[in-house]
Amino acid sequence: MRRKDKQVSDKTLLYSVIEKATVCRMGLVDNDRPYIVPLCFGFDGTHIYIHSAKSGEKVRILRQNNNVCLEFEQDIEVIKGHKPCQWSMRYFTVIVHGKAELVDDITQKSYGLSRIISHYSHENKELTFTAEDLESVLLFKITPISITGKASGIRKELI
Repeated sequence: MRRKDKQVSDKTLLYSVIEKATVCRMGLVDNDRPYIVPLCFGFDGTHIYIHSAKSGEKVRILRQNNNVCLEFEQDIEVIKGHKPCQWSMRYFTVIVHGKAELVDDITQKSYGLSRIISHYSHENKELTFTAEDLESVLLFKITPISITGKASGIRKELI
């Protein structure tokens, strides 16, 4: 990262951004064409979980190339300046590079889907899914290879 003064490497802070994020943007590569999609997600402190319909562009690409790049953000705000080149941004972003793996095991699939729902309900509990529920969706487990963060205009100790 060019701006070392904006770099955040404290895992507690990085995980906090992931946990507070509402949306995850996933970047993929389809041969030589980039593809990005916003997603709902779950996080258990080790893996990131995303669900999907059983077919579509994202699924097709992930089956060919499971390398992913995820973006999470928090506290995004435009800071107006008095002159055009004095404008700035307040932000905290996290980038995760990782590998996506299709989860077929019913117990793991139920766990991953529970993490997604828990992320939005803010209730950390295991949920019960019917066989029909589990069969109707795909679940991908993303194992991070690297996690980096960048912050500007935010006192890191307050995050």
